Amino acid sequence: KGVPKSHIYRIVRDGQVRVNGGRSRPSTRISSGDKVRIPPLRVSNSANSSGENRNPSFRPNFLFEDHDLLIIEKPSGIAVHGGTGQHVSVIEQLRLTTSGFLELVHRLDKETSGILMLAKNMEALRQMHTRLRRVDSQSGIKKSYQALLAGRWQGEQRTLSQRLETVRGRSGEKRSRVTSNGREARSVFTPLELLKDYSLMHVELMTGRLHQIRAHAHGIGMPVAGDRIYGERDQNRHLRKLGLRRQFLHASRISFSHPRTGKKVDVQSAVPDDLMSVLVNLRSQNENGST
Repeated sequence: KGVPKSHIYRIVRDGQVRVNGGRSRPSTRISSGDKVRIPPLRVSNSANSSGENRNPSFRPNFLFEDHDLLIIEKPSGIAVHGGTGQHVSVIEQLRLTTSGFLELVHRLDKETSGILMLAKNMEALRQMHTRLRRVDSQSGIKKSYQALLAGRWQGEQRTLSQRLETVRGRSGEKRSRVTSNGREARSVFTPLELLKDYSLMHVELMTGRLHQIRAHAHGIGMPVAGDRIYGERDQNRHLRKLGLRRQFLHASRISFSHPRTGKKVDVQSAVPDDLMSVLVNLRSQNENGST
């Protein structure tokens, strides 16, 4: 208890956890009589002291809550779970103030703001995970984002279906790249507003791959504005002058049938002020350039 789940998954993937002498996977089921070897794990003192880990500036908006689910509005700049170099995380902060079971249903990138869903019991978690793993429209879950892309969108709605493969960057960080050997990935891009050099888009995810929107946008030569991994440095430097300090990506809506009651749940989140101010600056620049 106290060891970050991300660290546990990592040592399993690295082969440090053995079942009956062989490598295991996170999905490996344990049976009676199995011999499990776990490497020594150290829990820092800060992990045992909730006061030291509490971040008073973390005050997310609670958008929905019942006995099964919790949906919050995640601010930008905080990781959803702990890991290398992450001293504060959403799940950690919520567990400090919430008793009982609490696990992430899905994830958002650290710099992405918006809707994040968590499960308050194992049954709700299993059901939502099962739905999210489906790659067709029958999952019953719709996740929508607003993203500002660098470049002017051509045409109307378009579905990007390039397969994505998870790879390691030069500094060791995970990223996705478009490749025929990757996993199926589908994103539906719909233009909302076209500016001189940028396009505000509505994006619906049909699958949930690592950095899916960012990788698909990069794959067509229109990276998400402000993206430090997939974007262009000079372009991002220009955007910082307009007030953009992070990637312009916001999880704006999620709808689904409740895992227990079957009733429809539809939660929305407005684009935050820091991103809206960038849009205002771009619109002003667009108007001045057209006169």
